[in-house]
Amino acid sequence: MVRAGIERAGRILDAAAGLIARYGYDKTSVSDIARTAGIAKGAVYQEFASKEAVLEALLLRQTHRLARTTTEAVTADPQGGRLSAIYRHALEALAADPLMRALYTADSQTLGDLVRGYGPERYAPRQRWAVAFVVRMQEAGLIRTDLDAQSVAHVLAIISTGLISIESTVGSEAAPPLESTLDAVAALLAGGFEGDADADPTEGRRAFTDFIATPLSGDGTQSPEPTG
Repeated sequence: MVRAGIERAGRILDAAAGLIARYGYDKTSVSDIARTAGIAKGAVYQEFASKEAVLEALLLRQTHRLARTTTEAVTADPQGGRLSAIYRHALEALAADPLMRALYTADSQTLGDLVRGYGPERYAPRQRWAVAFVVRMQEAGLIRTDLDAQSVAHVLAIISTGLISIESTVGSEAAPPLESTLDAVAALLAGGFEGDADADPTEGRRAFTDFIATPLSGDGTQSPEPTG
């Protein structure tokens, strides 16, 4: 029965992911989710108390998936501990997930009321996390120590936010292929931010896996393991 419940919750979240990414949260109903998942509407409420609870569980699941995907890529890359490689892998995973892109940019058109009330305080925990990671990388000789850690973290946030939101400004037709954009970002970071070229990337990989082991949920708090 427990396994059946987990599988059903997973189907509900899968259905919600597709619908919300396509139509937005406000235009997606519990009935829509149930129909797409192939279950009765009441079965959705057996797993989740409300539509809001479905979205919260979905974003939590996607946060963990994003962390896992990035960690696997960083671990498999011989140079994965360098800032340019870590950032490239993270941006590639983020760009592939429409819901995480919407969460990252507080896209109310996709996520509705959940992000409409977000203020600057919502981003503070994520930024503190980023600054601490930069400091750890500086201690390992993998980021230049003559640069202010908070400023480095801020510039990294500017780059990532710009990357995933630029198409809404210039249009997808004007944007170059993602692969070449990520190559350019990696080259920019390698030439401008990275420290000693002889520094062992193993410590950077370890720093990343240590920090990503407790990913942040949508509200910036430490998130538990997801369901489904």
